[in-house]
Parts: sequence; structure tokens; C-alpha cells
Amino acid sequence: MKKPYLFIIPHGGYKVPDELAELCVLSPLELFFEADTGAVECFTLNQIGTVISTPIHRLFIDVDRDPYLLPPKTHNGVIKITTSQKKGIFPQGVFPDEIAIAGMIKRYFFPFHSRIEQAIKTSRFIVVCHTVAPVAPPVAIDAGSPRPIITLEHIVSNGSNITTCDETLTLKLLGILKKAFTGERYTVTTPFCIGSPTKRYIMQRYTKHLLPVIRISLSKALFLNEKYFDPHTLSIDPQRIQSIQERLYECFDTFSKYI
Repeated sequence: MKKPYLFIIPHGGYKVPDELAELCVLSPLELFFEADTGAVECFTLNQIGTVISTPIHRLFIDVDRDPYLLPPKTHNGVIKITTSQKKGIFPQGVFPDEIAIAGMIKRYFFPFHSRIEQAIKTSRFIVVCHTVAPVAPPVAIDAGSPRPIITLEHIVSNGSNITTCDETLTLKLLGILKKAFTGERYTVTTPFCIGSPTKRYIMQRYTKHLLPVIRISLSKALFLNEKYFDPHTLSIDPQRIQSIQERLYECFDTFSKYI
């Protein structure tokens, strides 16, 4: 029997690959904030779907990028050179060689996507789950702009626009989420919105399976603030996370009636 959802969490990991442990110059705090902090905790909704995530940090193997998109062609491909704040990840003049990169892609990237390919067979709807900084970082297209509490995306662009989920369904889900999170005030912009078409690797890759695909971005402002976050221990109030997770569960459970 097919499950309602396949929840894909591509950027929730905090781990530096063993191959690069001696090279990374970033602090635990920097790694914590550069990840999709809280994504695994908020979107692990096993009761209503299959959840696929990776423990590996997105800076070192980004499973939401083309595996052949590498430096020097780009600094924001499957492996990064700098952080979202434009800080170097490795010592000056040091970067993993081609053999190391190929080995990491084989070890971490392809197994992640193999798990997705298997899970698709027993799923009805794909949700690509992210958490994002309250204000867009310097490397983002919307750099310096405040972000909504929740953004949904249902169109990807790769030269031409590809609709990954019917707009009516997308708006239905947005309305359900808005009702559940309407009391949250952690943004100065429109709190709930549909994002503009942009290039998204996972969305584009898996829409070919003829399953609807939606990307959801949840603002970290909901839990990375003075009220709920301790920067000394890098810990988030578990009750706050549980509250967010429970609301997300209720939203997707309600939405499953429409898919």
C-alpha cells in the first residue's frame, strides 16, 4: 500500500565527512547555522510517510545539486568552497582532490538518491523539506531580504518552467499551513507565500516520476531565537520543536485528503 508522502530532507545533516575532518576550518557553531538547522527534527513525520535524510553536511556533499556541478565551474555545487557568508571552508589554497571528491560522491550522494528511487515506488506525493535563514545570506538571489515563515514552491526553472505540482493543490496546502502557523510573528515580510520559479535539482529530477513535488521552506526564526535557542550548547527547546512538528503533521495529514 502506498504511503501518502515521501519527505526528503537534503540539508539537515551536521556531520563533516571523515575524508575532510582534518581539512574543515569551520567551528561547530558555523556548521550548525550553515545546515538546514532543525529540518530533520521538524520534518521527520514517519506516521504519514517515508522520511529520507542524510547526516552529511550540505557544504561537503550537497545532495540537492547536480553531482557533476563542481568547482571551479561553481562555488555552490555539490561541494562548496565557501559558506553562505562567503567564508572559506578549507585552509587557503587547500581543496579536496578529484579522487577524494569522486569517492565522497559515490559514498554519500548516490546512495541517498537510490533510497529516494526506491521510496518513490510506494509514495503518492513528494515534499522536499528545508529550513532557511530569517534573512537571505549574501550568496542568495534575495540576499539581505527578510524571508517568510513558510514558503512553498511548485515550479522549477531550467531554461523553461516546469510545474511540479498543480497550483490549486499548492494553494490548498499553503492555506492549511497558514491556518496552523498564523499566530507566529517572526518575519516582517509576507509570512506565507508561493516562491518564484528557480532551479532546484531534486524537484526537477523527481518530477519525471509523475508524482507531485512541492518544496517547503520553514524559517529558522521559529526556533533559532533568544526564547528557544541556547547558543552555548547549540540546543533548541525540544518542546518548541515538538510543537512545530505536531502542527506540520496535522497539516500534512489534513492535506492528504486532497492528494
